[in-house]
Amino acid sequence: MDFNTAVKMPVGIRIEDFAGQISNEILTKVEAPLLYKITDREFPFMPQSEKQEIYNIALKNSHPCEDDLMGKMLYNRRKALIEESALDYLKENSYIILSGFINFRLEEYKNELKKLCHNAAEEFSALREYDEFLNMLRFFVSVQSPKEKTVHVIKKGDSLRIFNKWHKDITDFYAEEFAFTTEEFTGDDIMLSALITIAPRKIIVHDKRENDKIYDTLAAVFSEVEFLG
Repeated sequence: MDFNTAVKMPVGIRIEDFAGQISNEILTKVEAPLLYKITDREFPFMPQSEKQEIYNIALKNSHPCEDDLMGKMLYNRRKALIEESALDYLKENSYIILSGFINFRLEEYKNELKKLCHNAAEEFSALREYDEFLNMLRFFVSVQSPKEKTVHVIKKGDSLRIFNKWHKDITDFYAEEFAFTTEEFTGDDIMLSALITIAPRKIIVHDKRENDKIYDTLAAVFSEVEFLG
């Protein structure tokens, strides 16, 4: 469809089907540029590089994967908003100029895109804070002398435990330096903090690295992490 030319509804097509075609055209050809414009407008004082990062996150979230139920719900809501507006318009008009329709009839849809951008900004901020946290941990490890040169991380039930070269569990010994309570910290928190105290030069993880954020954190903080499994 030409977005700047009046398009007549084809003869013999149901109005609902034509509204669906309009929705698909907008979602596939217009949504990404709209997201970019909205991101630029919503964050006027942000550096361009950061706006680009937010846009990239928003664009990724606008095309949810199969297991992203919330993302799919939001996508279907945007699609329904366009179709409903198109149906209302086509009931009174046999022609439609898509550029004008987008500019003047889709405010609620564009508000959904604004929410998508602001959610992306929150995600970007969280990722940046996480990167700063990792940098702090890396520095803390780098300035310490290792208490154990090599340690083994082994999964015991639902917990990860640290063992020295003599196969002794040393997790609790090094975690005792921190005032941990089970209500405030998870087992992974305790294990990670104990590893930071130990500051080993090499960590051998006896488990597969599969979709587990704690393993990504270990690989990001410590210089040598080997996964066996």
